[in-house]
Amino acid sequence: MMMKMVDEKRLSDYKKNKLFLSLFKGLKNVYGTYSTKSGKHWQIKGMVIEKIIYNHLIGKQPYGFYPLINDKTSVGIADFDDHNPLPAIAFIKRAAHYGLNAYLEKSKSKGYHVWLFFSEEGVSARKLRIVMKYILDEIELPNTEIFPKQDSINQNNSYGNFINAPLFGKLVPEGKTVFIHADNSLKPYPDQWEFIETIVRNSEDILDSIIDNNITDVIKKNRNTLPKNTTINSSQYGLPLCIKNILCQGVSFDQRVACFRIAVNLKRVGLPEEFSVEVLNNWRVKNKPINNKRIITQREIKNQVGWAYKKNYNGIGCEEPIINSFCNSKCKLRQKNNNMR
Repeated sequence: MMMKMVDEKRLSDYKKNKLFLSLFKGLKNVYGTYSTKSGKHWQIKGMVIEKIIYNHLIGKQPYGFYPLINDKTSVGIADFDDHNPLPAIAFIKRAAHYGLNAYLEKSKSKGYHVWLFFSEEGVSARKLRIVMKYILDEIELPNTEIFPKQDSINQNNSYGNFINAPLFGKLVPEGKTVFIHADNSLKPYPDQWEFIETIVRNSEDILDSIIDNNITDVIKKNRNTLPKNTTINSSQYGLPLCIKNILCQGVSFDQRVACFRIAVNLKRVGLPEEFSVEVLNNWRVKNKPINNKRIITQREIKNQVGWAYKKNYNGIGCEEPIINSFCNSKCKLRQKNNNMR
């Protein structure tokens, strides 16, 4: 289906330009662009004026915006760099399960963008990133790129990263950079302006509710005290089944080995070291050592966590007797290993 070109009469409509900027809102003193021939991206330091948006919509020069303003953002984007639309659709459906409105865009190249919109005042980028990564973990796509890429910007990271805005006039007739139906048809909305006027903005309360009801207790308890540059990319659902069961049930032997392996996985999902110590201090009282052995001490836990965070360990520890004793037939790693035999 050929898309309607964005004509000058529509571009002169102040309300539509204002709507575009309110939805794809970012820093006002810098923006990004790219070469339609080479694909090379670069940054332009200058005010985002109406002419910039005009040139984008008529297809003269692409416009990319930096969505992170201090520690807030009015938009979140999941970038699915794949011809297959099903992962993006799965994200949208899972977001809808939690009450989040999400919208699908066919990107300029081979993939898809999923957009979540919030108030112009913005919401906590950290909260939004936690929720988006939580959903990506649930649909088993934890490595999907999301924007904003940071929780906040500072002197070391003064702008963040820009994302290309939709509706680049040169690509709209090709059915690219346009919003499409998130179903098997994948048909573009015939009137893009009419569509974006119907976009529903999400509230920060929904993010709070998702975090309160689904993220692990330690993250809930400390979400307002985590360092601003902390990236939490998972919840309990990002942990292997054996590690989750060990955390819930405690162990009767090899406490230090279990402690170390739990810490390795807590680090992997993004929990800061000091909070991993807290998680494991709560876990230790669940242990029931056999042979009259004592429960692992808090000092021993701190030492094991320290070793786990000192280097980048990737293994779950399947070969360890304590880990193997909690092995679950539903574990994807176990299924993968069985298939390789």
